[in-house]
Amino acid sequence: MTKSIFQTALAAATFSAALSTGAAFAHATLETQIAQADNYFKVVLRVRHGCDGKATNDVIIELPHGFYGAKPMSHHGFDMKVEHGAYEQPITLHGRESTEGVRKVTWSGGVVENWAYDEFVVFGRIGNVTAGDTLYFKTTQLCGAEGKVAWNEIPVEGKDRPKHPAPGLKIVENPNAHTGHHGMAKMEMHGMVMAGDLHIDKAWTRATPNGAPAGGAFLTITNKGDKADRLIGASSEVSKVVEVHEMSITDGVMKMAQLVDGLVIEPGATIELKPGSFHLMLIGLNDAIQKDQMVKITLEFEQAGKVDVMFPAAQMGAPSMDHSNH
Repeated sequence: MTKSIFQTALAAATFSAALSTGAAFAHATLETQIAQADNYFKVVLRVRHGCDGKATNDVIIELPHGFYGAKPMSHHGFDMKVEHGAYEQPITLHGRESTEGVRKVTWSGGVVENWAYDEFVVFGRIGNVTAGDTLYFKTTQLCGAEGKVAWNEIPVEGKDRPKHPAPGLKIVENPNAHTGHHGMAKMEMHGMVMAGDLHIDKAWTRATPNGAPAGGAFLTITNKGDKADRLIGASSEVSKVVEVHEMSITDGVMKMAQLVDGLVIEPGATIELKPGSFHLMLIGLNDAIQKDQMVKITLEFEQAGKVDVMFPAAQMGAPSMDHSNH
């Protein structure tokens, strides 16, 4: 499946959701309802109302088969606990076979008023599924001692839509799952993240040798809005600083330069940060980046603000970036 097909499918899902504004708005749903197979994904569960007018105090998500290595995000005002269990099928994560992990997440003791909106997040990896499958994240809201609403019904083809449908995630083909890149046996890129009108896609970084002073990170940014935006900075816990750089060749000499004024993304434009061009430099690495490690980088945009993006690390082998000509 090409990128354009994936974007078309995503647009279709969004349009379909818009058509059912009345009933669908009352349901617990996922912010993004399409994900690529064999990829990392951030599940954002949207809670739009309480239980018959009562405030929501607890939110419980059961994680489906096909969602691995779950890392839930803590939520201000709520206590969080997880339940572990065996996977139906093992999966290789970070170079090791994994047979069990988080299967249920509970956020409790908080308050989401009936008139308010809130989000609950779990990050993980999608595996052992194929394009066309749907993963269902059964969700329960508890409201006080007796209030409860469970979004746990699985739709059945040919039958009416359930009254309390479980939030569903449609799986599509990952065009990058089995292709090489500069000698890499397999490139895994993080799924799309949105920041305002910006679509951030194909994020990846590289493993680095011990003692390496810096590393590179790469991604694609598309501006879907009608105003220009600018990538003005970035930061990460894995390095002292993160800078936006550009590689260029002048009179046969390769040069690296920091873009001190940031990188502009014009309306409708797509900017690819890649080896040999624009890129992020992780300068002053605290430790070597390991293959399959997930590196979180916080990007800061002039208009869209800050957004956290996960960069999976591919094996070493991409072209080096020599900064001796700074």
